[in-house]
Amino acid sequence: KSSLVNALAGGDVSPAGDIARPPTINPVVVAARDVDLSWLPVDAMRARVVRSNAAAVAHIVLVDCPDPDTQADSPHQPPHGLATPRAAQAGGDLATSPARPSDTNHNRDLLEAVLPACDVLLLVTTAQKYRSWSVASEVAAFAPGRPLLFVQTHASRDPDIRDDWRRELESQGFVVPRIFRLDAVEAAARAAGGLEPDAGCRELMDAIEAELAGRAARRVRRTGSLELAGWFLRQARETIAPLRKPVAELAAGVQNERIRLEGILARSVGSRLKSARAAWQRILTAEIVDRWHGGPFAMFLHTVASIGSIWPRMRVAGGGLIGRLLARQDSGPLPAGNGAWQAVEELGLSAAEVEQSRSILSGLAARARLTEPLVGRARLDEDHVALTVGMLLERTAAWLTSGIDRLVSERRGRIDGPVFRWICEALFSGLFAAVLVRAGWNFFVGHLWQGRAVDGGGFLQEAMVWVILWGFLLRWLAFARVRVGLDRDIAALVARLPEARLVDPLLTDFATAADATTQFIDVSDRLGSDHEALVSRLAEPTDGLGHLRGASS
Repeated sequence: KSSLVNALAGGDVSPAGDIARPPTINPVVVAARDVDLSWLPVDAMRARVVRSNAAAVAHIVLVDCPDPDTQADSPHQPPHGLATPRAAQAGGDLATSPARPSDTNHNRDLLEAVLPACDVLLLVTTAQKYRSWSVASEVAAFAPGRPLLFVQTHASRDPDIRDDWRRELESQGFVVPRIFRLDAVEAAARAAGGLEPDAGCRELMDAIEAELAGRAARRVRRTGSLELAGWFLRQARETIAPLRKPVAELAAGVQNERIRLEGILARSVGSRLKSARAAWQRILTAEIVDRWHGGPFAMFLHTVASIGSIWPRMRVAGGGLIGRLLARQDSGPLPAGNGAWQAVEELGLSAAEVEQSRSILSGLAARARLTEPLVGRARLDEDHVALTVGMLLERTAAWLTSGIDRLVSERRGRIDGPVFRWICEALFSGLFAAVLVRAGWNFFVGHLWQGRAVDGGGFLQEAMVWVILWGFLLRWLAFARVRVGLDRDIAALVARLPEARLVDPLLTDFATAADATTQFIDVSDRLGSDHEALVSRLAEPTDGLGHLRGASS
């Protein structure tokens, strides 16, 4: 490796040889004389800077890094998404491997300080070390977003291992379009002697010139940035992928449990509304009487209502929240603690039913890796009861009040029209007028004109009884018109209960977590699509450079 650096730099800039291992103790930065290196953290890398006039480094900054496999191994695993090298798989547990003699050095630490500043990685190996676990793990850690050049050195004395090395790299997740093969020691000697490089070294220099200089440098940075973004998105989406189904199941579970609880609440509320006929009768009677004025029949209705108000009202069937609302009373202050659950149970929704639904959702949330504080426990504590159950009662009271008002208004409209009122007034007034005419005829014609004796009060008494009965009949017909189809309208009102989302407060933590996680997954899909579109527009081919599989090419 260091010999290859010397060959590219055109002189002896980095120690090389087999006497001391490792030959490279500190990073060596090789750059042209006119290149500004202020952007490079030389001090942090503990690097030595060497200036060179060689053509190979005219457009690049070359950093000779320490060999990572000379630092003692640690339980270091490749990043998620890259396969474990076959050599490591066959080598057993690295954490228990014997310490190397040079385990006091920090070459790997220095390498990891250098690599973040690099745009391209030049990986040099020999037939003896191309399966090095340390090298493979470092390359795997820093390869995302960085194109690679692969070089086999010691070509004059080692067999050609490029095919096997390519398979090894591909098994680790790399795309390897080309592997250069040369003898770095010979190339360094020719460079020191001012001779032309051999064919292998010339191919590498030409590739550096073609792929890393001029416009190609901007292409490498742009493509590397896209590759790094794509790698991050792939890793994130691979992490999310196992959660897609559990999150979808949680969202479906929230919907199913919401429907189940709404069904229980709807059946109970509908039953209580239908059974409270006396309360409905009072509401409808009060509405009709309050809005019917200007006529004998209206006077009759008001008289009957006034007499009826003398008797105390009967207790509304069912009591509780529904009873108070049907009695046109305020829903009152919301109870706290167990009283809140008792008020909800009066609506037909028990704490056991709610706990059953939350237990099911807790299991689904655990599978989706959603736990506290994102979601609560199956059994609501006192603080959550005050918040969720109180909100449920508020929503239910508002929905019932609105629904009852709308239902009464629709039914009142059946007899609010002038035609129906005129008919009732005419029928009642007609009988009343007939009684008055008959009484007048008896007095003026029979008594005054014909001289007959005046009839007793029996006729008027009987007539008034029939007038009252006739009024009650008309009243019954009017109210019957209002009452017809009441059960059907109550059923229609209850059928709209899901639109009010009454039980949402009981499951809001699970619903919010499922929705937020679903949106997060959707955003990851959208970002993936946006990245693919961006790659298709901006990425340019880098046929001579290797990269991670699935990255821009």
